[in-house]
Amino acid sequence: MEEQGSSWEFSAHMHAEVTQTIVSHALPYAPIGISRVRSTRRNSGLTDPYEREPSYLVVLQLRPFGEQNLWLAGRAAPHVPFDAGSLAIYDLERNWVADLIGEYDCMQFYIPQSALDETANDLGTRPVQRLHCPPHLATPDPVVHHLSRALLPALAHPEQASTLFVDHMALALRAHLVQSYGGVHVPSRRVYPGLSPWQERTAKELILANLHGEISLDTLARACRLSRAHFAKAFRASMGMPPHRWMVLQRVELAKHYLARGTMPLGEIAQMCGFADQSHFTRTFGRVVGAAPAAWRRVNR
Repeated sequence: MEEQGSSWEFSAHMHAEVTQTIVSHALPYAPIGISRVRSTRRNSGLTDPYEREPSYLVVLQLRPFGEQNLWLAGRAAPHVPFDAGSLAIYDLERNWVADLIGEYDCMQFYIPQSALDETANDLGTRPVQRLHCPPHLATPDPVVHHLSRALLPALAHPEQASTLFVDHMALALRAHLVQSYGGVHVPSRRVYPGLSPWQERTAKELILANLHGEISLDTLARACRLSRAHFAKAFRASMGMPPHRWMVLQRVELAKHYLARGTMPLGEIAQMCGFADQSHFTRTFGRVVGAAPAAWRRVNR
């Protein structure tokens, strides 16, 4: 984990009461920071200065927010009150300053320009010159709102967050931003064939060999000689689910093996199968199987 205040952790500039952050390294050279930033106090004050760079801060409000003053390059900047689910994009090559007066609860996505360039290439379109949705044009975005809600458990418990899951969500976010705010024409969606037999075998073997730890989308895609976006779509076409979901199911199947064949404590099984702890194991197993591990073992041992 990079140190507090890294460029992807823009929330460090806001003096928030609560900040939860995870990072997607799906693109090793362009990490995407994902943060939930909250404050229940009024008058948080001015945001701190930041180093300008070719990146964007995409902000999705989880609750209504309207009490602020905003400046761009030293001049008052127009903005509108934000409803829950509304999105605005800030170009970090420009100098934004906010005076945060009201309470807030929002998601922040730090997106480097280099990540957008690769996404545009994957989508078969020209490079994105800029993402455009300034604060005075803030708009409801159900897609980013849905992605944000899906990421909340990972933000609350980052030790339980699967690298594959976070990478998958970041990939979906980038594709949506390019298509919706990049000002480019994206060709009709391609129908991706599934993985070839050797690619499917390679991907499965790598995931199974790393059930107890983590593996990134980038590692799987490279092993299959595909781009990250192509691999994710081809894997879903072959397996009927994204890689992170397949990994969870394999962890549960391995846990069933241990549960049915011995008296190993649940905490040890959790560790052997790649779960963060026993409670994480119990929740995931129950969600997939419909029964707690101990109850399943009593019936199936």
